[in-house]
Amino acid sequence: LRAATLHALRRIEAGFDRAFGAAANPWRHLGALGFFLFWIVAATGIYLYVFFDTSVRGAYESVEYLTRSQWYAGGVMRSLHRYASDALVVVVVLHLAKEFVHGRYAGFRWFSWLTGVPLLWLMYASGIGGYWLVWDRLAQYVAIATTEWLDWLPLFAEPLTRNFLTAAAVSDRVFTLLIFLHIGIPLALLLGMFVHTQRVNHADTMPARTLAWGTFAALLVLSLAKPAVSHPPANLAQVPAPLEFDWYY
Repeated sequence: LRAATLHALRRIEAGFDRAFGAAANPWRHLGALGFFLFWIVAATGIYLYVFFDTSVRGAYESVEYLTRSQWYAGGVMRSLHRYASDALVVVVVLHLAKEFVHGRYAGFRWFSWLTGVPLLWLMYASGIGGYWLVWDRLAQYVAIATTEWLDWLPLFAEPLTRNFLTAAAVSDRVFTLLIFLHIGIPLALLLGMFVHTQRVNHADTMPARTLAWGTFAALLVLSLAKPAVSHPPANLAQVPAPLEFDWYY
């Protein structure tokens, strides 16, 4: 099975080489694309943070201001932040699968594999935390589902789900903690990415200009054609449905 998968992967790479050339072939530079997408997420996140209100009432309204009133800048930044985060998940998972198919998890590459796989959890935690901050119906669902999952683990004396039983239970301190985590976890992810590449000679951490600008242009066009928008504001008195979310999160 692995031999057949490896053969198929090489045929795909060869096809992309013919279309774009080796330097601009995304299949050959998945790790570098991951770094590039991370920097897009970081840069757009800094812009969004400037306007974000870390309070229960202000969180949703500040995101709506960016999306609607400042659509030409804040709305584009939000969409780029969202879609670059989505692309980062896809690229990293493909990178992991490709390295596994090539058998690059043993021998002298064990260090890169051992330090790379745990980064998946930091990446997912960063993405899920971003959903919380919008504080719309989707954020409400994600918050409750996440706390229910954490309550299943024997980590906390009191159930975390109690913090989302009523609107009065959610305080501004929750959003202060969430924004701290949403900044701190990606910083830990960046540190982990740095460690991940230490044993790799001439690590590919930046794609060629053609691939980088092509990727950015594609994300920008997507952001303008289908801007990221919020669901209605969170209402803990109701069960949120229906919802649209990224199934891989």
